[in-house]
Amino acid sequence: MDYLKRFIAVAIFLLAVASALSLPYVYESQTLWYKFGLDKTALRAGQLAGMLALTLLFTQIVLAAGGSFLKKAFGLKNIMRWHRTNGVLIVFFACTHVFLILAPEGLANLPIGKKFWPEMVGSLLLWVLVSMVISSRYRERLKLDYRRWRAIHKPLGYFAALLVVIHVLYVSDSFAQIVPRSILFVTFVALLSRVAWVKAHARIPKKRGQGT
Repeated sequence: MDYLKRFIAVAIFLLAVASALSLPYVYESQTLWYKFGLDKTALRAGQLAGMLALTLLFTQIVLAAGGSFLKKAFGLKNIMRWHRTNGVLIVFFACTHVFLILAPEGLANLPIGKKFWPEMVGSLLLWVLVSMVISSRYRERLKLDYRRWRAIHKPLGYFAALLVVIHVLYVSDSFAQIVPRSILFVTFVALLSRVAWVKAHARIPKKRGQGT
């Protein structure tokens, strides 16, 4: 039974990755129409890196929420290890995304100002992700109390998920189309529903224990 749960979890993850990576091709951004050679390759790779970062960030929320399904399928230690590794990968792909997107335009032409508010949201998101990873990996060196760190870390994770949805919806004209926009919205709602479901079921044993 555990093997079946592992297969289902891995299959869902691979399907999510494949779907995310196909979007920049199926719903090509208009910015690619005016790029050629290395610039077009870099921009395309940047979009793919961004979609990977998005998928891994959503996966990170699922791993953090846990739940009996994942725990029985993989074990708590593996989930925690993947959670730490996945955090680093998110930052890596996010940084790669930013560099490859800006490189064709020239790093001197940074999108700053009210006109580029979706890009500014992305910048805020990047700083949130970096701060989360650094504070997680070097919590003891930074002398951060675990309870206080956790009380900040978890809300920041949900905040990051909200920021990435806003950023993606408004920064890329690919998501101006109904299908990608709907997929992102449904996925985000499903993610929140999963977290709420896990938290609700986690409280049930505690309530039963208090009543006995």
